[in-house]
Amino acid sequence: MQPTDTSPNTMATQAEGTLDELASAAQRPPLDLRLVLALAGDRPMNEREKQQAEKLHEERGEGLFTDLLYALTRKQFPSRQAKILWGDIGSHRTKLAKLLGRDPGVGVAAHDFLSNVTRLTSSLGMIEEHKLRALSAAASRDGLTGLYDKATFTRLLREELNRQARRNRVCTLLLADIDHFKKLNDTFGHADGDMVLQQVADILQQQARGSDVVGRFGGEEFGIIMPEENAESGRVAAERIRLAIEKAFHGTPYKTTLSLGVATVTPDARAHGGVEPDDLIRAADAALYAAKHAGRNRVSVAK
Repeated sequence: MQPTDTSPNTMATQAEGTLDELASAAQRPPLDLRLVLALAGDRPMNEREKQQAEKLHEERGEGLFTDLLYALTRKQFPSRQAKILWGDIGSHRTKLAKLLGRDPGVGVAAHDFLSNVTRLTSSLGMIEEHKLRALSAAASRDGLTGLYDKATFTRLLREELNRQARRNRVCTLLLADIDHFKKLNDTFGHADGDMVLQQVADILQQQARGSDVVGRFGGEEFGIIMPEENAESGRVAAERIRLAIEKAFHGTPYKTTLSLGVATVTPDARAHGGVEPDDLIRAADAALYAAKHAGRNRVSVAK
């Protein structure tokens, strides 16, 4: 082992290098919180994010760990220290998960470890409420489209079904699938395919009411929860969405269309044993399959 040089000149040079590194990191734009959570395993990483992460690692090297911690804590750490801390936070997260019986997520683990274990950020104490909301929201969103991911969408569907059951009111679910999406990807490439997914997601959000919940089921499939909409009004909404997509892509090379399935839960249905989210999803999915089988670019309502 080589002896450590602790001369004043050497230590001053190392300190200066650390300050230069932190100054450089401070000038870089903060990482997108959704990407940070994907890198930490809080949610699945899509192909675009994988490419982005590889590029960031090539560009920033160990400095990426500084950026990851800054995105979570707004505190700057030298890259070597940040790399060690990132690993320690992962281990601390595993311990917390065993104690709590659930995964606390990287945000809670990072703040608890840095504030209560290492005392490196004692001034932070607890996570600010707005940051906790941001972490929670980002972890529940699909990285490509910004819509709710499948797990969150299913949980929100269960909550909505319970809410409408208490009110003795109806609830409708739309499932939508982009027609011939594999062919689009094969013809134009995944980058163009991702762009189409984003544009479709934007249109779905625009067409949805304020009370509706829009999510991405994965791949090219989307869902919309429509509280207090019956089967007919759900069909009308689905047809409006279908036409909006057809119009938006008319005259483009992509010629994208949607097939949609509509399923509704009524108070009568609940009176005969209740309806679980999976039941409603299966019914909407069967209607969606019927729309596909009938020629695509159409709406089908569950019987």
